[in-house]
Amino acid sequence: MNTQGPVVVGIDGSPGAEAALRWAVDEAGTRRIGVRLVCAHRMLPAYYEGMGMYVELPEQTEAVRQAANRIVEDALAEAARIAPDVEVRGGTVDGSPISALLEESADSSLLVLGSRQRSTLTSSILGSVSAAVVARAECPAVVVRGAAGLSEERAEVVVGVDGGPASQALLEFGFDFASRRKAPLRAVLCWHPDLLASMLWRPEPPAPTRAEAWLAEAIAGWQEKYPDVAVHSGVVRKHPAEGLVAEAATAQLLVVGNRGRHAMAGTLLGSVSQAVVHSATCPVAVVPTHSL
Repeated sequence: MNTQGPVVVGIDGSPGAEAALRWAVDEAGTRRIGVRLVCAHRMLPAYYEGMGMYVELPEQTEAVRQAANRIVEDALAEAARIAPDVEVRGGTVDGSPISALLEESADSSLLVLGSRQRSTLTSSILGSVSAAVVARAECPAVVVRGAAGLSEERAEVVVGVDGGPASQALLEFGFDFASRRKAPLRAVLCWHPDLLASMLWRPEPPAPTRAEAWLAEAIAGWQEKYPDVAVHSGVVRKHPAEGLVAEAATAQLLVVGNRGRHAMAGTLLGSVSQAVVHSATCPVAVVPTHSL
C-alpha cells in the first residue's frame, strides 16, 4: 500500500462521480496530497447482422474519447473551484474501468468511487464496477454512497471490527481519519443474535464477556496513539451487515475490510463488506485485509 500516492477518483460524468470528486478533494486536502482523476472509457463495437461480425467505427470511437476528455476537463474545473489549494490532475484511459482503477490502486493512497448511477459513457462506473474494485484494490477504497454526517455536528467515524488481526488495519485507518477530521470514533463488533430469543420473544442475554474484553483491548493501543480522538465502543447483537449499516446511519464514514477470516462475530471481512457498500447511507471505506 502506497501511503504517499495521490487520492485517485473514478469519474464518468454521473452525479455519483461528482459526489465522489467532492469527497476526494476534501479528503486530499486533509492529507495534504494531490488528486488524480481517471475517466476510463471503452467503445463497444457495432454489430452488423448481415456481415456476422463486430466492427469498431472510428468516428464513434473518437466521439467517445472527446466526451471522456470533456468529462475530465469539467471535473478539473469543478475541483479547482471547490478546492483551489489541492493539486488535481486528470486523464482518460482507453479500457475497462475495473482494470484502470485496479492498476491505479497499486500506486495510490486511496481510491474514491461514486455510488450506483447510469454512466454517460458506457455503463455504471460504480455499480458492479465498485464491487469488483473494492474487493481487489491494493489500497483502501471509499465508495461515496450517501451524504456524510457533518463534522460540525460531531458525526462519528464507525469502524466495524471482529475478533481477527485484520481489525487492526481497520482501526488504524479509522483513527487516522477521525484524528484529521476531529471526529469521534465508534468501534463496533457485531455478535450473532440469539435466534431462539427472537422466535420466543424472550430477552436476549448480554453479549459474551470475551467479545467486550477483546474489543476494549483492540482499541486501547490506538487510543494511546490518538489521544485527541474521543472513542466509544460496543458489541451489537445483530448480524454484521445489518448492524453496521444501522450504527453508521448518520456517520461521517463507515470503515470495513474487504477480505479475511473472522475469528469471533461473522464473515465481516468478505461478503459483509459488499453488502454494506450497497446498503449504507454514508461513505464506506473498504480497507484491504487479504494479506493479513
